[in-house]
Amino acid sequence: MLDKDFTSNRYSAILGNLKDNNYLTQSDVDVLLKDLVANNSVMLTNVGDEKAEIVRRALFANNNRKNYR
Repeated sequence: MLDKDFTSNRYSAILGNLKDNNYLTQSDVDVLLKDLVANNSVMLTNVGDEKAEIVRRALFANNNRKNYR
């Protein structure tokens, strides 16, 4: 999902990487960022289950990469 050596502390950068790799559309990214600002929390309920799972896995993978560098 994420580029091989990609890691970031920014949620928007992670979403952008998923968009660049065609897992999310710009509309999906806009909804997810809007939900983050509105709720001050990552919300995955306004995208489909498949895309929500992709974001969950990407966040988990990113976190693991940061912890083991």
